[in-house]
Amino acid sequence: RELEHGEAILEGMLHADVVGFHAFDHARHFLNASKRILGLTYESLVGGLIGVRYRRKKVLVTVSNVSIEPDIIDAALELPSVTEGTKALKEKHAGRQIITGVDIAQRLSGVSLKLLGYERLLHDYPVWQTKVVMIQRCLVPGTRRADEADTLKEVRALANRIKTKF
Repeated sequence: RELEHGEAILEGMLHADVVGFHAFDHARHFLNASKRILGLTYESLVGGLIGVRYRRKKVLVTVSNVSIEPDIIDAALELPSVTEGTKALKEKHAGRQIITGVDIAQRLSGVSLKLLGYERLLHDYPVWQTKVVMIQRCLVPGTRRADEADTLKEVRALANRIKTKF
């Protein structure tokens, strides 16, 4: 089964530097279609990435499972450690709105862009400087060590800059 304009769609996607999917099955279908329709091959790259060669360029194919299980979240919110931690954070930052984030410490996660956005908020709307705080957690899975180290270095530099400025 193929879409009427499947080849054009594939070629359009392959003009990107990175093509990301939420499920491995979708990435596998993309790789199979690229091979079957366009005759392209793919290769495994350092850090668990997959690269597809297209017009003398390597396109990265990533898989990032994103889902939230409401039942698990609801159960976790009832744990004593979570309720105590929540209470402590609310007391520590009393009178402020709390923005939180949990991201993988890899460049493609966009955590640096999130910090830049927060910095921009504080710069453009000074009234928020005393009304909001951002708490960011970075997970380090160890699958892309160099990328993770570079990302953490950048995140720390941005966090320090924001703390110093505001």
